[in-house]
Amino acid sequence: MPLILITGVSTGIGRALAERFARDGWTVVGTVRDAAKMADVQWPGEVRLETADLAQRGSGRALAARVLSAHGTPDVVVNNAGTLEFGPVEDESPDSAEEVFRVNVFEPVEIIRALAPAMRTAGGGTVVNVTSLGGRMVFPFFTTYNSSKHALEGYSEGLWHELQLSKIRVKAVEPGFVETAVWGKSVRNRGDSPYQGSGPYGPAMEAMARFEGSISNRSTPEQAAEEIRTAILDPSDRLRYPVASYARPMLRARRWLGDLRVMRFFHSRWMGK
Repeated sequence: MPLILITGVSTGIGRALAERFARDGWTVVGTVRDAAKMADVQWPGEVRLETADLAQRGSGRALAARVLSAHGTPDVVVNNAGTLEFGPVEDESPDSAEEVFRVNVFEPVEIIRALAPAMRTAGGGTVVNVTSLGGRMVFPFFTTYNSSKHALEGYSEGLWHELQLSKIRVKAVEPGFVETAVWGKSVRNRGDSPYQGSGPYGPAMEAMARFEGSISNRSTPEQAAEEIRTAILDPSDRLRYPVASYARPMLRARRWLGDLRVMRFFHSRWMGK
């Protein structure tokens, strides 16, 4: 059976993707922060859980070593786990910014670094980095999160060149709006509501949070996972795959209107005149 490694399978897209590939007969190795909390989950096929906290330095390389030792070389690696930061840059701490980049960029890159030689020896495979619509444009108060996704986009494009020499395809999947517990992934706030700022940013933050909460017609995690599955199985050398609600039309609008017009629209919509 083919083997797929998916980081962050506790909830959302990662969970739906693990279930989809398990139903397809793949062996799935999925990472969670606390495997004990997932003990009662009934998976639709063979899903093997590994505990990994990508906020910890060195966790990516350690995970890769365990996967190779216990499960073998993956045919597909999906860097899906992520965290976010909401709020003005001047209010965030260096530690919280570093955590966002470690989870979203540094440790996923270490996973790729550690697994690429084994995948090369095995004859190739596919690396999938789940970036974001925010990896192609930046929304107010998601600056650090969006910047980390821009960084992962850059790594993906560079790796697209480098890993082709080893017959390893690289895919950057860019989800738009999906029904997930977005605020629960925030570094500063692990609850159900966004971090509340003060001072000059307060009204604009409230406007941005209201906008995020008002978005309707979001894709379900299952719908997003189905699109990502199609990208994973695509044998072409295509790199970028906008998926889920609003991703494709928003990126088309940015291309048609140009960066500055879209930035001015965003600014007037959420930040005032």
